[in-house]
Amino acid sequence: MEFGFEAGSYAVREVDGGDSPEDFLPVFNSNPGFLDASTLHTGVTAFTEEEVEKFLWHNTAMENSHCLVIRSAERVVGVMALLVPHPREGQPWVGSLIVDAEEGHERVANPVLAELERSLAAQGWTDVFVGPMVSMVESIGWWRSRGYESIERRLDNDKREVDVHRKMLRGFSFPDRAR
Repeated sequence: MEFGFEAGSYAVREVDGGDSPEDFLPVFNSNPGFLDASTLHTGVTAFTEEEVEKFLWHNTAMENSHCLVIRSAERVVGVMALLVPHPREGQPWVGSLIVDAEEGHERVANPVLAELERSLAAQGWTDVFVGPMVSMVESIGWWRSRGYESIERRLDNDKREVDVHRKMLRGFSFPDRAR
């Protein structure tokens, strides 16, 4: 299953061989708090091209994983990692949604997440999960503002404490769209 969609002025599609890790550096490095938290608070506040390449590879090579690039015109403004389905929950899981801080999380992430949720619901999925790191309080607040409810705390695969949230996808309407 491939993912690709338009969300307002943003084009979202699967990362492929034509995407350069260099193009993603500004996105990652505009989020030093996330980088520090994701590396277990080891003081990492900037990624190298090699670290970005590893992130992209890991999130495209893993079973059921999808790594999506978010572009505005030709500029990379975000990246999203998905597992569809997640092996434990059996439903889609947003692993990461990283947006260029200069673009603004609300401006980019809100329409992209809304369109992803519509797409998942149209495919028959009933829920979507996310596990923001407990230390990322602002991120947890943002997910809750988007209708995600906390269901448990647990360690992720990298031994980081996350607050698992779920959003039920029922109630989405699908107006006729020009195709």
